[in-house]
Amino acid sequence: MRNDGASAVVAGLPRRAWPRLTGLSAHRLSEHLDLRLAPAVTAGAIAYGHLGSEWKAMLVLVSVFGIGAALRNPHYPLNLLPLSSAALYLLVPPLGAFVAIAISAYDGYAVTDISAADMVAPVLGAWIVTGLGALAHHRFHRERQVRMAVIGSHEFAHGLDAELGAVGVRGYRVIGCIDPERGCEEEVVAGIRCLGSLRNLRPTILAHGIELLVLGPLDSSSQDEAADRFRASGPSRLEVFEQVADACLDQPVCMIEAGQLYEDLLGHVPLGTTTSAWFQYLLHPSYRSASETSQRALDLLLGAVAGLIALPLIGLAALVIALTSRGPVLHRQRRIGEEGRDLEVIKLRTMRTDLSGPRWTGEHDERVTRVGRVLRRLHIDELPQIWLVLKGEMSLVGPRPEQSSLVSELESRYSYYDRRHLVKPGITGWAQVRCGYARSHIGSAWKLCHDLYYLKHRSVLFDLLIMLETLTAVVAPKPIYRPDERFIIAAADDDFGVIEKTGLKVS
Repeated sequence: MRNDGASAVVAGLPRRAWPRLTGLSAHRLSEHLDLRLAPAVTAGAIAYGHLGSEWKAMLVLVSVFGIGAALRNPHYPLNLLPLSSAALYLLVPPLGAFVAIAISAYDGYAVTDISAADMVAPVLGAWIVTGLGALAHHRFHRERQVRMAVIGSHEFAHGLDAELGAVGVRGYRVIGCIDPERGCEEEVVAGIRCLGSLRNLRPTILAHGIELLVLGPLDSSSQDEAADRFRASGPSRLEVFEQVADACLDQPVCMIEAGQLYEDLLGHVPLGTTTSAWFQYLLHPSYRSASETSQRALDLLLGAVAGLIALPLIGLAALVIALTSRGPVLHRQRRIGEEGRDLEVIKLRTMRTDLSGPRWTGEHDERVTRVGRVLRRLHIDELPQIWLVLKGEMSLVGPRPEQSSLVSELESRYSYYDRRHLVKPGITGWAQVRCGYARSHIGSAWKLCHDLYYLKHRSVLFDLLIMLETLTAVVAPKPIYRPDERFIIAAADDDFGVIEKTGLKVS
């Protein structure tokens, strides 16, 4: 049903004579030109200069461009995987050259006699242009930011803006928030400017050049009255969609659910707004889960190689443990694996033996020995689990298995925690790379946000990217960022009370 007030606004305002290149379109165009087309054209031009054949040059150009389009998968948050992203950039030219050589060697094809030596100069030239293109692309992201407005509360908009800045997403800027029900009583709250009410959406978009609307949480079923004070109230999501459609269908503005934005840009699934409907993707006819056969083959191949490399390290570490502390060299612990089955995890012992019961491991845990701190820092204590990978009880990449007593408690606190057990646990994983050690119930919930993302997006390519990024966490670890905004973790916790539920920070 069309809103008469919105219709009057639409009729009273002029339409744009020419379509405007929005920030989102400009970002996509920049990536295609700087990171795909420019290296491919460079490789083709150099190949033409060396080979003197238009057909060979075109084959090299198309091959490099095609490989670049295939590897730069938009479904993965490559902005959060700097080492893996750089590796993909560097892989594109040689893989494209290999494809061109393979096609040229096919009998009966019009293009022949492209050798590996012919491809050295084109690959080097493409690498140089790729590096220059990456610098230009990142600079363009900083200078041409997508202007976003959040339909929701000031606190939520502030949390989104804070996390974008913390993880280094520079191509988006939160301009302010739009009250879904009425105009804000104060112009600036929590550092976020109120742009007006949803009823005046069209003039607001035109006045502030808004290019992306982010629909934040509008309501909640929480039964805690103290937490409800901080939650937005107003129209339903369907009513908001109708008002946005009435005001914006003829404008160069896009709209996205906040949960999807977090998934696309920040690589996690926010528990605060996730419902069972999110898991529809598992049942959707177009959903294709990762091949168990290919992932098992990857585990066996890389696990065997890693095992051979790890054996000397495990032996040396075991000797040092035996000489410096009393107790067994290996630590065995029962944990929960795939489909809820018990799993005995094997690790090199890093703690004293006079322990009682499961506890969270802190950053400066007094139970960890001096040798253990080094082993944990380099993740050498996890290497014996490669044996479990070869046996098929674990995978190289997957959610970390937890102790059964902690799992029972976490499942009672956080919805969908049991969904982690749909896949094999892993030595490393998306949550481990992004979140580090859990150290608390809230830390476990934060890791769950990433485990759910992995559950949806897992593939052989994503596993390879995660394994490569794990090297960065070992060699050059970066500070772990964990937000406490309600949108990320909106679950009751006795240690944090209402503050943890709502995500409002204590000043």
